Amino acid sequence: MSDLNKIIKPIFLLADSQLLFYSNHDGLFLDRIKKLLNRDIRDFGVKAAYIGASNNDNPHFFEVFRTAFQQIDIHNCRMIKSAPDADDTIFLKNSDIILLSGGDTEKGWNTIRQNGWDSIIVERYSNGAILIGISAGAIQLGIREFNEYPDEKKNMCFDSLRLVPFIIDVHADDLWQRLVEYLISEGNGAKGMGIPKGAGLVYYPDESIEAVRFECIEFHNINSRIKRSAIKSS
Repeated sequence: MSDLNKIIKPIFLLADSQLLFYSNHDGLFLDRIKKLLNRDIRDFGVKAAYIGASNNDNPHFFEVFRTAFQQIDIHNCRMIKSAPDADDTIFLKNSDIILLSGGDTEKGWNTIRQNGWDSIIVERYSNGAILIGISAGAIQLGIREFNEYPDEKKNMCFDSLRLVPFIIDVHADDLWQRLVEYLISEGNGAKGMGIPKGAGLVYYPDESIEAVRFECIEFHNINSRIKRSAIKSS
């Protein structure tokens, strides 16, 4: 394992918030994040930042985040407001965990970019912060984002954080047809991941992937034909 891989942590992509409270015979799902931290979890210095730009900083969803992380003794949680003050920025720049919320993918991304958070998130990731994306947040961590116009039949694409080398879609009810159509429009070699409701995907520094709770689907455009591969859950 390289020194870089010792620093960089896995990225957690969740279809929704279910996994924040999920447990099985191995314990809480969030225990996996607890084990990745390099210091005493009870140390109040562990900082967990919540970016709720995609849901208009809805306090209810921040409370869900805060309650979830209290399960693993992380109490120093802060919502980074869409119109951030100096304390928000300082907290984000020193965060050990950064969660990107669900909601409107494009709206959230525009706020992230306008505030310069994209560069902060990438810098923190490079220095060992744990990144978690829920729904829209998972999409924002991928290689490209797309939204479908509600009154048109075409898709709109825009940039993203590009930390996970797939186009991500979550909890789709159309057998991933929207993702398939977009991958075809992207051309040969385009790759995507479909994460169903209640499931998650872990992207590791060595570029390996792991499905959590339910199987996920990997898509690959090979000469305009879409190959699907199931990723069995752990």
